[in-house]
Amino acid sequence: MVPNVVQDVIGDRRPVVRARAIAAGIVLGLAASACGTDAPTMAGPPVALQRVSGDGQSAKPGAPLDRPLVARLVDAAGRPVRRVEVRWSVTGGVVTPEVTTTDANGDAKTVWQLGPSTGTQRATANAEGLEPVEFVAYVDPNSLADRVPLHAIALTTYDGSGQVVHPDVVLPVFAASAQAGDQPRLAITPYPWGNAGFENPSLYVGTREDRWSVPDGVSNPIVRPTSGYLSDPDVLWVEDRRELWLYYRQVTTENEIIVSQSGDGVRWSSPRVVVRAPNHQAVSPTVVRRSPTEWFMWSVNSGPAGCSSASSTVELRRSSDGLTWSSPTTVSLTQSGVYPWHLEVQWIPPLRQYWALFNGKVSGSCTTDALYLATSADGLTWRTFPSPVLRRGAIPELADIVYRATFAYDADRDLVSLWHSGARHTTRGYEWHAAFERRRREDLFDAVGRVAAAEMLPAPLTTVPPLTNATAP
Repeated sequence: MVPNVVQDVIGDRRPVVRARAIAAGIVLGLAASACGTDAPTMAGPPVALQRVSGDGQSAKPGAPLDRPLVARLVDAAGRPVRRVEVRWSVTGGVVTPEVTTTDANGDAKTVWQLGPSTGTQRATANAEGLEPVEFVAYVDPNSLADRVPLHAIALTTYDGSGQVVHPDVVLPVFAASAQAGDQPRLAITPYPWGNAGFENPSLYVGTREDRWSVPDGVSNPIVRPTSGYLSDPDVLWVEDRRELWLYYRQVTTENEIIVSQSGDGVRWSSPRVVVRAPNHQAVSPTVVRRSPTEWFMWSVNSGPAGCSSASSTVELRRSSDGLTWSSPTTVSLTQSGVYPWHLEVQWIPPLRQYWALFNGKVSGSCTTDALYLATSADGLTWRTFPSPVLRRGAIPELADIVYRATFAYDADRDLVSLWHSGARHTTRGYEWHAAFERRRREDLFDAVGRVAAAEMLPAPLTTVPPLTNATAP
């Protein structure tokens, strides 16, 4: 993909990924009945206060944070406990109100206006007899309009759910004639409540980095499976051919990587299988085109057990035309304590580097709670960083899972735009969302390079139902 910037200023604050681990899982209450006719299950005594969202924000000294702080009170079964007082205290600034009562979801909320000092400020939520939870804010006097806080973005999906996963963005290469590549495009798959039957690549056009609509003439989804299900779209703009190329995965008894091309984003060529591998051994393909004869494809090999495997590896294939690919070579992309699951790779020409974003899974689990960054000069040997780009719980829509992400680097302004996907667990199951943020490159790399005293490996998600090979996108 050839990154360029969509010229728009959205806000004047940015989130900073916290450099400390989330100490507790995020849960939602158990359902009543699906039809709502049965009486709700009564909660027991409160046993834990949990951090839900609002942690890790940034603002100028004395300014209010963009999002409220939210803590949740639950019983031993993970059910929300209502009508209990939570008291808030801060090391700088003020919170309003200082005492809140948990609502029907067990949530207590307050708004934090930061104090005048720079650096790190902390807020604490306390409920009688329980371990308190802490929220961190980063006070930055140089907050700029280019820094956009992490926030959910809305998409109209063909199934009507608005639930999506696997974003991939190609930003425009401006030319004299208006064709498909002259507008930012987003490829993404609907995933309503984890139903893979709707996981078909769909296309959107952007008028802003966080505002997307279905292009004129396009009827989503762009493609449907001939059998099995689809997932993992990766779109790129082939400048000399003036074409969009869309790669994606079809899952049956094996993995097939398929490509389709379009000159206008509306009419697409017949799908062509370009890679075949045993099931779960060609997951999340991501393609970089360095020149007309230099194509690179990375994908995840998790072995026959899929995402529930003990480990996974990343493999690289090469091509001279984007259609015929070499056998895979294993690359050294590893992260302490986790294994890559879905990834996005791009070549950053001004820096002469490849960058990769990947969500990390733990052994035997399909549920991922953090997103990591890696860099490489050759695409084979990778440097990873100790702290994640993003952890679950940064916003309510990503409360329980952080999944595949994509990004674009604007060299002129030295900014990184990031589009995320993930989920929160509700009484119906996992509800999937996309989100956007923009950061300065310096701040991004500073955040992932820091190791705070409290930083530790991601904890398995034990308070919500785990994803399985049948339910993981």
